[in-house]
Amino acid sequence: MPIIQDVSTDQIVSLEETLDYFSSIDIADREALLGGASTLRALANNRTFLAQLIVDELKNLDTLQQTNMYSAQVFTLGKGRNFFMRANFWPALNDSVVQVSGLRQFFYDTPHDHNFDFLTVGYHGPGYLSDFYEYDHDSVAGYIGEKVALRYVGREALPRGRIMLYRASVDIHNQLPPESFSISVNVMSDIASQVTTVNQYMLELPSGIITELGNRTSLPLICEAAAEIGDEECMDVLDQLRRTHPYPRGRFSAHHALARLRKQDAHRIWSEAAADPAKYVHVQARIRLAQMEGEALVTA
Repeated sequence: MPIIQDVSTDQIVSLEETLDYFSSIDIADREALLGGASTLRALANNRTFLAQLIVDELKNLDTLQQTNMYSAQVFTLGKGRNFFMRANFWPALNDSVVQVSGLRQFFYDTPHDHNFDFLTVGYHGPGYLSDFYEYDHDSVAGYIGEKVALRYVGREALPRGRIMLYRASVDIHNQLPPESFSISVNVMSDIASQVTTVNQYMLELPSGIITELGNRTSLPLICEAAAEIGDEECMDVLDQLRRTHPYPRGRFSAHHALARLRKQDAHRIWSEAAADPAKYVHVQARIRLAQMEGEALVTA
């Protein structure tokens, strides 16, 4: 369960003061991030800052949310040292945008964890609901189709003023529409070495099967492109990457691409991958070997 705090304060701060505060702390320190709960709550007491930002955006439609890396549900607020801030809009089930776009556009009924810590406060409305689960990240290899052991820990809403700290690679939630339109404000850890290398999981309920990976890295897709059009030099680079890349998903992607390019050596490549110390690599490599050997038996 995320760490929940119902902070009581009459203080009001600006968005700029909030960005300055969180820039002054070590955002990678979970306790330090949680220590900012009173500041985020004071921002939630500021009932005009978000409306003014929305007005400013509407006045300049040509540059509307240019820095937004996410969906229309997200409204970016600003960045600081190793973090960014955003507001999330949570329409109700009977709101027209849900009727038109569907639930998944707003991450409803899409169980997932996060590969970063983030602090959130309810800013407006009764708040979206979440069914919360916990899991042991170290016990998971992380491949599509793997079944994760989930422990259900309860359902909570994020009403106005409530603070939650979501713990990276611990808390899984299945978000559900609020009773009426709601808004949350988030402080999101944004440390590149974390968000691009630690797997984020999208899962199926109640089975707990991993259906998608969500970390922000372009390497797997670049390796796929290399597997399609790569030359001898590309093969040499992939061979080096599969042995030396510091992160498991990078090594696996290089193994996968090289095995496609050098089909005659695929069994040897996957056999070497099966000795990789990372579960993400060696479990999937052993699955590939079993599939190849099964295919060989069929062929024979």
